[in-house]
Amino acid sequence: MFFKQKILLPTYICLLLLCLLFAGCEEFVEVEPPRNEIVRDLVFSNDATAVSAISGVYSNMINIFSSSFTNTSIEEFTGLYADEFFTASNNLNDQEFASNELLPTNSTIEGVFWGSSYSNLLNINAILEGLSTTESITDSVGNQLEGEAKFLRAFFHFYLVNLFGPIPLATSTNVEANTTAIRVTESEVYAQIVKDLEEAELLMESDFSFSGDQRVRPNQGAATALLARTYLYTEDWARAAAKASEVIDNADLYTLEADLNQVFLANASEAIWQLRPVNDPNFLTPQVGAFVLTVPPSPSGRSIALTDDFYNSFEAGDSRRDNWVRELVDGTDIFRYPFKYQNTTSPFAEYSTMLRLAELYLIRAEARAQMGDLANAISDLDAIRGRAGLPLISDLNPTISQGDLLGAIEQERRVELFVELGHRWLDLKRTGRATEVLQPLKPEWQATDVLFPVPEREILENPNLLPQNAGY
Repeated sequence: MFFKQKILLPTYICLLLLCLLFAGCEEFVEVEPPRNEIVRDLVFSNDATAVSAISGVYSNMINIFSSSFTNTSIEEFTGLYADEFFTASNNLNDQEFASNELLPTNSTIEGVFWGSSYSNLLNINAILEGLSTTESITDSVGNQLEGEAKFLRAFFHFYLVNLFGPIPLATSTNVEANTTAIRVTESEVYAQIVKDLEEAELLMESDFSFSGDQRVRPNQGAATALLARTYLYTEDWARAAAKASEVIDNADLYTLEADLNQVFLANASEAIWQLRPVNDPNFLTPQVGAFVLTVPPSPSGRSIALTDDFYNSFEAGDSRRDNWVRELVDGTDIFRYPFKYQNTTSPFAEYSTMLRLAELYLIRAEARAQMGDLANAISDLDAIRGRAGLPLISDLNPTISQGDLLGAIEQERRVELFVELGHRWLDLKRTGRATEVLQPLKPEWQATDVLFPVPEREILENPNLLPQNAGY
């Protein structure tokens, strides 16, 4: 089965517990579990409880004790799989990522990338089903929540299809359908992603007034931004550029932070969507806990650091290297680590940033370059280079060729978006450059490593998930 239906409580009861938890309930009373319909009525009985239900999904995505891949796992493990991180861990699962020798029994593949994604999709679909039957929620709140749920469904499908290729679509909570689901083509998955995002755009608010002006729930701009990325990945250059422009042109809401050290602050003007836990008074971002080194990487402590190959990819004078990378010196050894998230003491000073404006400039630059609009592509690229203190392409090489410009954009994505939600790995994969870049660095690399294996246990429970991805 493509997500775990063997849960102790029906989905709506789980949602009720989440709802009560995030609404501030202090104690529970043991009762016989009611029917799903009754629980659904309780969860969606008013605006506040419905908002609490979807807040539970966001909290699960960032909770430092969860296994959700949005809790730095996507950054850590795709960083190992590509060329951003090395590991000192002796854990076999971690070593499989670092050497590109994944097995279908890898517990991170099964529990984090596949399992937690489909578990979240199950809860998201339950929210959509609950919203479709309730008459107790105001129209404005119901529309916003439906838009958020469809956005989230698109978000998880986006990562699943890019990591695994053909996957089962999860669009309901029907047990029988889910436990016998088949893998559908990538084109079909992308069609569902686009459909959900287009509908989300129409449903969601354009500003952040619905979330107290906190950028911790997606709005219309988030759906537009993810649509721009989706169109880029499917090589629909014109739509990618157009959607990116919609976000970039909304300068009243989104602007590039002039100071690199402000980019990942809570509610930064560059942020399109961020995550924070709902009720953790001591919150520091998971990125601080996972990446900031106080002792050298070791099997028993924090085990990852940036590779020399990545560190040396910065151009001389790039202020991102000075501001977003730190060094830990241990004798003659130097270990470098990401320092995009810098706050180690003040709760809620930073939020985990899921979408930000700089990516939209780079999306539009690449789309314009692919369409031959080199002058405007250079302008977008220079917006990012200029902030980093680098010479502008328009000054260095205004007659740059299309191929060289696309290479410059790939490089800029590498150093701007490093260890953010898997961008480096997904860029190498989608552009067909993974083998060219990684084979010289990793002796065990094979061309079939561009897809993760479908978890073996899932295939044993549902043979409809066959065939396994090539190479496994």
